[in-house]
This record gives sequence, structure tokens and C-alpha cells, in this order.
Amino acid sequence: MPAQHPTLAHVTALAGVDVLDHLDLQATIPVSAGLQRQGDIGLIPVALIGLEPPTDAEPVPAAGIPLVSAEGGGNTHLLVADGPVTWAPTGSDGPDVGCFTVHEGATAYILHPEHGAMGHAPGTYLVRRQVELDDRLVLD
Repeated sequence: MPAQHPTLAHVTALAGVDVLDHLDLQATIPVSAGLQRQGDIGLIPVALIGLEPPTDAEPVPAAGIPLVSAEGGGNTHLLVADGPVTWAPTGSDGPDVGCFTVHEGATAYILHPEHGAMGHAPGTYLVRRQVELDDRLVLD
């Protein structure tokens, strides 16, 4: 059962991942069903863009799913589930990484060692990487 007022400490404990020391572990993590952005990724409710949710999703494991792995000294954006959350990657090299669905009674978090965490209410979200003007993917 997801925490009533989740803190960063709660989210890091779910995944067993630490964040940088400048972040307050007692900070409350807001949970939203809207458009969100964390560093070089955007989390877009599929209903906003008319995308059909995937049907071949797999449960998110306790250790989470790396959405965008650390590249060039960056940090990983990790999808963490508190309750039933599923994930379906796109399998492409483009900006769209995949979709996750937060089922009723659950919360999903995107955890990043430098940015902290943000929460997602029930719904389906597309994970999209930021792209430079020359079509290169931004590395966070």
C-alpha cells in the first residue's frame, strides 16, 4: 500500500538507492497525474497525446527499472513501484523510452540521485527523452 505522505526516505528505501547528500530525505514527494519533467526526461500522460497504452507490459520489480541509465558520468532515472506498476519499453533508439502504468491503489516514483523523486498517480505515462536541436539525445 503506497505511503499516505511519501517522503524521499520512503522512496529511496523502496529501491534501496541513495541520493546525494544535498537532498532532504524528509521532504514530501508530491504525487501527480499530470505532465512532469525530471532532468532530461518528460513523463507524459498518454491521454494528453492520444497514445494507445501498451498491452505487453511487465510488472516493475522491487529494484526498479532504469529508464535512462547513467551515461557519460550522469545519473540513472529509476522507475520505482509502490504497489502494482507495469512497464513496457519501446525498444527503439529514439526519444520515446517506453510507457508505465500505475494501477489503482499504487504510486510510481521516478528516482534520481541528484534530482530526488517525483510521484505518479494511477494512469499510463510515456517516458520521453529530451532531444537537442540536432536530434541528439540529451545526456543527464
